[in-house]
Amino acid sequence: MSGNVMHSLVRAVVLDEPINLGPDVIELARLNKVLLHVLRVANHDGELRVSQEDGLRRIINIVAEVEDALGGIEHAFIKLIKPITYVPADVDILVKGSQVPLATLRLSTLGYRVLVHEPYTITLVKNGVNVDLYTHPSAANLVYIRGEELLNSRVEANFNGVRVTSINENYEVALTVLHAIYKEGIVTLNDSATVLKWLNDDSLKLCARLKCIHALGLTLNAMLLSIEGQLRLPYKLPMGYWAVKLLGRVIGNTQYTPSILQGIRRINDPRFMMQLVDRITRISY
Repeated sequence: MSGNVMHSLVRAVVLDEPINLGPDVIELARLNKVLLHVLRVANHDGELRVSQEDGLRRIINIVAEVEDALGGIEHAFIKLIKPITYVPADVDILVKGSQVPLATLRLSTLGYRVLVHEPYTITLVKNGVNVDLYTHPSAANLVYIRGEELLNSRVEANFNGVRVTSINENYEVALTVLHAIYKEGIVTLNDSATVLKWLNDDSLKLCARLKCIHALGLTLNAMLLSIEGQLRLPYKLPMGYWAVKLLGRVIGNTQYTPSILQGIRRINDPRFMMQLVDRITRISY
């Protein structure tokens, strides 16, 4: 795929410039989690646009229902509100640890079914949409940022007309790079564009305090190199490099090191090998 296609896609997402849609552009936009944004910028009509808009409406309805159910519970939607129009694959919510059982009970009464119960995450599902309740964002049960750090930045925000409790933009920038580099090991255009549009002095200082400046640089540099045609987004970090970065972050911070035991226990989980194979073979998330 030519660098010109990537360059045009970046301009469409970052600058809202019109773009000629073709199968290669559509596939690249899909992999980079910016398909709906590109379809809107191109003023494209058709089944694909209808499908994307329907998918977004389904997420909006879930978000509205969950926000109402969690009234009085200390929570915040994360990785939801961005300067990019996209259809989230699932709904992620931070919940104060002591209130997770109550949050789970309330959602269960609305028809959500518990799918997975892990040390720092409970995944529920309803109508094919996963809702993840986090106490701390983690990868392979290794915590890479404390949940209370994010909960302390809560703000009231607007998600496509729905008032929700979220985290502020500076923390969203930090979480975007932490999630891309330390959890997924993959940088998408959605990630890079979110950081580029929202980066300011305050978010830069926050990244410095949270010790994720290097991750921030990787996220932005991936976009620059993709425009120059030197790599293709989504960009997947080499597995060994990703593992070293994650372990280094966890071991290097006493707030995260208690999760190492949970990470070791994860190896004995029957799903571990399947998840490892998926991580090795996937090209996006």
